[in-house]
Amino acid sequence: MSTTISAKDSLVARIARHRDGLSPTERRLAEFLIDFPGNLPAYTATELANAARVSNAAVTRFFHRLGYESYNDARRQVRLEQKAGSPLLLLSGDSNASDTLRAHLELSVQNLSETYGGLSEDMIDRIAQAMLAAKRVWFVGFRNNQSFAAYLRWQVFRVIQTSILLPVAGETIAEYAVTLKKGDVLIVFALRRSTPASSRLIARAVEAGAEVLCVVDSATENPGPATWLITCQARAAGPLDNHVAVIGLSHFLANRVLELSGREGRRRMAAIEAAHDAFDEEP
Repeated sequence: MSTTISAKDSLVARIARHRDGLSPTERRLAEFLIDFPGNLPAYTATELANAARVSNAAVTRFFHRLGYESYNDARRQVRLEQKAGSPLLLLSGDSNASDTLRAHLELSVQNLSETYGGLSEDMIDRIAQAMLAAKRVWFVGFRNNQSFAAYLRWQVFRVIQTSILLPVAGETIAEYAVTLKKGDVLIVFALRRSTPASSRLIARAVEAGAEVLCVVDSATENPGPATWLITCQARAAGPLDNHVAVIGLSHFLANRVLELSGREGRRRMAAIEAAHDAFDEEP
């Protein structure tokens, strides 16, 4: 889905793996890097040596020991990890890097505006109608994407009783992949730091005749042959992506599902309210 770095090959993992065998000088350099590894691309080898109070030769030996062919190879890998969205690698040593509350607000508004600018009410209504007409609606998200899938599924569960969240703890995707059929709708959240399973599941669903909505961000690569593809802007001033547009999209889509559900949807919602009373639950 997006550019990823194997956990065992990351700069931080390499340092941890070799820590016990480092010389005192190399350990000083490791301790300097481990606090803010994302700053590495900003340093030349000489600048890093001066900042860590070691020699240029120590920098060269250190990165060779970690398995890099050169210092520049390590810098390139850190840039790739930053592109993949690693919060640690995006964290800066500057405590004011995230700027002010106002800056966060302005960026959130910009993300919302650009995301909504790429939508049309007609497309949202077609997705909502497809969800209401589907035999089953599957909601999928890997890693932090599952929180978005769970949010949207919970909102529309009020009127779509065949709403299913994946993956389920202790189960694999394979059982569900072969269950997807024509008449189903699959909704996949695949913003950056997702896994290759997202695109594979989308391809499988399309092959089976299901309709697919895929929600991505601008960092997502090769999401798969979805029926509808929506890009949510997630730019942020700090190390964590700003997902206000993802929640905004989910909120709007869920509202349209409820509004278009008609009498059948209202009756299910009324039955749920009655059940709240029967179980003495807050609605």
